[in-house]
Amino acid sequence: MDKKNLKAWKKGALVGGLVGVLGTVITHLSGDISLISIPVVLLFSTFGAGLLFLSPYFELLSLVAVYGLIGAIIGYLIGGAK
Repeated sequence: MDKKNLKAWKKGALVGGLVGVLGTVITHLSGDISLISIPVVLLFSTFGAGLLFLSPYFELLSLVAVYGLIGAIIGYLIGGAK
């Protein structure tokens, strides 16, 4: 893994994590589920764990983890394409 790919990976993970935090903030300010949260809630509800999103801490951690992972993968792929 070269240095450019590593930097792109870190930037992608940071952006993905910020998207997860933004989704949680929107959910708590509006009192309703945000569009950012819906795909992750649907993913967890297929395994019967959708009610865990009633806990704000679980929502924050899961959104940051899922979107951080997706952002890291996209950042790595974009960094390797250059």
